[in-house]
Amino acid sequence: MVAGCGNKCVKYIFWAINFLFFLLGAAILGIALWLRFDNSFLTKVISTIKIDINSLPLESFYWLLYVVIGFGGVLLILGFLGCCGSACELICAIGLYFLFVLILFVVEIVGIVLYFVNKASIRDNFVNLWRSELVSKYGSSQTIRDTLDNIQSQLHCCGASGCEDYIVYGQYPSSCQCTTNPSQTGCATYIWQILESNLIYVIIVAAIILLVELFAMIFSCILMSAVKDKRNS
Repeated sequence: MVAGCGNKCVKYIFWAINFLFFLLGAAILGIALWLRFDNSFLTKVISTIKIDINSLPLESFYWLLYVVIGFGGVLLILGFLGCCGSACELICAIGLYFLFVLILFVVEIVGIVLYFVNKASIRDNFVNLWRSELVSKYGSSQTIRDTLDNIQSQLHCCGASGCEDYIVYGQYPSSCQCTTNPSQTGCATYIWQILESNLIYVIIVAAIILLVELFAMIFSCILMSAVKDKRNS
């Protein structure tokens, strides 16, 4: 047992936080694996909303699940290392924990910086992806046509960047208002503006995550120092 009331408090708080990480990671990993390998639930949901499953881009959904599985796995491993390291006072486990959290911290910082540096190109890629994957298939896929018509009528937008996206097809969709408003905003542009207007909430969440990771690294350093002092005494 580490000496000192402060060190003991750090140890128990560190263990409790990582136990929550472990439970959260296990829950996320379990649900994501269930959704990936048990098709009955997905089929039931799709049949309820009356969409043809063969026309859906399931590969994109599965790639998203793989990302969630990876996130849950990382949380599970971090929680396990943190709990074992603090409960058994294992310097190697706490050191690995610190290293993993440090890598995550640096990657997140780099990702945030890259986003703000390349924000314009990311926006352009989003608009181009909307145009190539949705607008270009408006006439060939009933599911995409229904989806775009619903978005365009609800958001009062048209195409990816405007009415000009449909000029090559010879006519505008009835869900657009290009005849009365030829300068109508594109749907991808409009959605991107909504995302940017709510960016403050993403920044707050990212700041909280970075703060938690920073405290986790500080606590792990304090705990490693306390364990070393105990062994040297």
